[in-house]
Amino acid sequence: VKNEIKTTYGSKTNLVLPDGTKVWLNAGSKMTYDKEYGVSLREISLTGEAYFDVIKDPEKPFIIHTGKINIKVLGTAFNVRCYPDEKNTETSLVRGSLEVTMKEGMEKIILKPNEKLIVNNTESQLVKTNLSQQGKKITKSTGNVFEVSRLSVLPRDSSIAETSWVNNKLIFRSETFEQVALKMERWYAVSILFKDKKL
Repeated sequence: VKNEIKTTYGSKTNLVLPDGTKVWLNAGSKMTYDKEYGVSLREISLTGEAYFDVIKDPEKPFIIHTGKINIKVLGTAFNVRCYPDEKNTETSLVRGSLEVTMKEGMEKIILKPNEKLIVNNTESQLVKTNLSQQGKKITKSTGNVFEVSRLSVLPRDSSIAETSWVNNKLIFRSETFEQVALKMERWYAVSILFKDKKL
């Protein structure tokens, strides 16, 4: 038997799991966990976006399952974005450490504070690792295309763009109109149509 928490477009929610872990669930998201959560395991499944502040318990690692990756945590604060209609799955680490395992290929990536992992949900090819001009580590391997980069810290108030939604701020940086429209549709529970398809 599973507990399920869902949010519709235009709404967000926050909750505390039985172990004290705090969760903020963004619009159009779903999180499920077993009734026995915390007895021997701390596992949840996520579709959409959530921010977690996980209670440390080395005996019972906190594990998140998404469509593309699994995330293993001991105690940390981080954001996960895994909407099925978006091309990327993102994990943004604020503090602590994370171990991310790819479901295809079983590769493991250890994230450090202020790092973000972006995994392409569809692309699959074999290309060697390289560093882009911005210093981002981009790796393409069998079954996975992913990038590790820094979080976007806003100079005005040192807030983090990737987790700003938790504080009711909707921030866009270097995103396409298509990405912006998707975020606004969820945020305001509206449909956005482009008259000019080229946009």
